[in-house]
Amino acid sequence: MTLHNPITQVFLPVAVVLVMFALGTTLTTADLRRVLRRPRAFFLGLLAHALLLPLIAFAVAFGLGLHGALAVGLILIASCPANASANLFTHLARGDTMLSICLTAAATLTSVLTVPFFVNAALRLFPSGHAAVHLPVLASALGLFLVSTLPVLAGMWLRQRRPDAARAVEARMGAFGLAVIAAVIAAAVWSEKDNVLPALARAGGPALLTNVLSVSLAWGASALLGLHRRERIAVGLECGLQNFAMAAFIALTLLADASLLLPAIAYGLTMWLSAGLVVLLARRATAATDTMAA
Repeated sequence: MTLHNPITQVFLPVAVVLVMFALGTTLTTADLRRVLRRPRAFFLGLLAHALLLPLIAFAVAFGLGLHGALAVGLILIASCPANASANLFTHLARGDTMLSICLTAAATLTSVLTVPFFVNAALRLFPSGHAAVHLPVLASALGLFLVSTLPVLAGMWLRQRRPDAARAVEARMGAFGLAVIAAVIAAAVWSEKDNVLPALARAGGPALLTNVLSVSLAWGASALLGLHRRERIAVGLECGLQNFAMAAFIALTLLADASLLLPAIAYGLTMWLSAGLVVLLARRATAATDTMAA
């Protein structure tokens, strides 16, 4: 199992940058101010992603009696920050895109502390013979800025300076975003085709259970706190779409154990089910609301 693949190393990062730029053309500084005026949704989303997900993974591992690499790998993928596609799915579901982007950025930055903490705890509880994990702080922050933050800022700049051009990009974003998602799934499956079936056989059930519980509990907590539907969509999707690339980096580079990546592969394939369901239900609910209003 390797990450030295031109598709995953070149095409996918470039595609993500383009998607984030397109997302930026839909946003304004007023959106950012709105998120900051309602910090409750932001802090709930960050706590749910940074703490709730790893704890759910621990509970699933103990509840299902998982051992060794399978348990550690499940906790590893649950501890990683959200995938940039969470922002795109939030936009497609007509959720609060700016809130989603803020949560992705914050979760990625805090993951420098939370991922080593939870993975080290998992390594102690489910021994696999590895030393402590240490994430490169500067590299993680720079990667986030280049792939996510900078393209969004560029898109927002275009929206402010050239609104007509920004609207043209926004009009094409839906089809382009769906094409990128399809390419991401196809590339991930193809690049790890020899490991897909073993991963699903061994870790598919625990991965899907962790994903469903994470999205459901995050959505439920958002509803209990009285968050708007657009905010609930952002929080729910943020807690369902994990960063496979970071999990792969930790498993293959820092821990040098490809077996830890099996739960991440399984999660990476099954997480699209819950995300797609959220988008479908959210769009139907919005369409029904619009029909009633008309």
